[in-house]
Amino acid sequence: MRRPSLLFLAHRIPYPPNKGDKIRSFHLLNTLTRLGDVDLVTHADDPRDLAHVEKLRESCRSVTVFPLPRWTSRLRAARAVLSGEPLSVAWMTRGLARDFVHELLNERSYDAVVVYSSQGMSYLPTGCKIPVILDAVDVDSEKWAALSHGFRPSAWVAGVEARRMRRFERSAHQRSARVVLCTEREAALWSQRIGAEGVVAITNGVAQPAQMSCTNNRVSGRLVFCGAMDYEPNARAAEIAAKRVLPSLRLQRPDAHLEIVGRNPTLAVQRLSGLPGVHVTGEVPDVSAHLAAASIALVPLELARGIQNKVLEACAHGLPVVTTPVVAQSLHESVGEALVAVPVDHMATAVAELLADPQRCEQLGVRARAFVAAHHSWSRFDTSYAELLNSVLARSEKSSEEARACR
Repeated sequence: MRRPSLLFLAHRIPYPPNKGDKIRSFHLLNTLTRLGDVDLVTHADDPRDLAHVEKLRESCRSVTVFPLPRWTSRLRAARAVLSGEPLSVAWMTRGLARDFVHELLNERSYDAVVVYSSQGMSYLPTGCKIPVILDAVDVDSEKWAALSHGFRPSAWVAGVEARRMRRFERSAHQRSARVVLCTEREAALWSQRIGAEGVVAITNGVAQPAQMSCTNNRVSGRLVFCGAMDYEPNARAAEIAAKRVLPSLRLQRPDAHLEIVGRNPTLAVQRLSGLPGVHVTGEVPDVSAHLAAASIALVPLELARGIQNKVLEACAHGLPVVTTPVVAQSLHESVGEALVAVPVDHMATAVAELLADPQRCEQLGVRARAFVAAHHSWSRFDTSYAELLNSVLARSEKSSEEARACR
């Protein structure tokens, strides 16, 4: 049987899988290369990622990477203020890359185009006849809408971006054969706000360690918060953990201390290391070592779109998780048995109670591992995407046969 020819457009180079969006795109690329011959067109907004292009060429038919210098992105976003284009689309796209994609579409006969993140839809010509699968991940316009409250200038900009992005998402939906979201919640929201036809949820998996870390190996009183620390919601959550939760907790548990683990910490996050009991690691070779040594994962996110890989990773390591209701709502309903979800103002008390009850901590850890094993395996992700791609290809082939019969 002939392997399908696929074009994969990813807004950010899908390797190494060291942050949320790249974890999903990396596994999606693995699935696609197993099923067909893939031409990858992507961007690098971190020059260090260019060192990994050869790794991608091992599995792809071709790999083309366009750099995204920050100063150019700022300039394009500034121009977009007047043009009406969504700022996030202008930031993450380039004219040279668009021209290159058009050339590929003219030169090669693709069976399908897979677009990872909505911004990449701007690269497809109007009236593209090739079936498109859009993995939007989450509803970007809702994220901007959530940031638009208040009277700050940034809130006004977020409101404008929310409206522009919603128009863009609706156009992207109309041009796609299928639209994939990372959770049932995001899929329902997309169906309600953008369009319902062809929408499906395929959730992330998580790599599960072979064995749960022994309770005796965990450092008493150590809390950990992991994530990319140049992402505003994560940086804000880190400040909440260090300035609001930990001080109250240390009144009850003086031995409590917090590790903030993640690459590219902002200056505000770096300064948290000066607070009592707070240590900011920056980028680390292996997040697993920090998860294995902690007593509790603290995830005080007040804004959470899509799925939180940091929560899945903590669960996979058998680590009790204390987080906010908004994070828990993004996961399968059975997650309530595997973590503690409380408002930020109640987190210090919830953590103190857990630290005082090692048996409950152990029970939560066991349930957490069972939860991710049941609902978040990469093999399930792979199977779901294979079924989706095959259905799109079969439908396209049927349409082509019907068109030929009518000639």
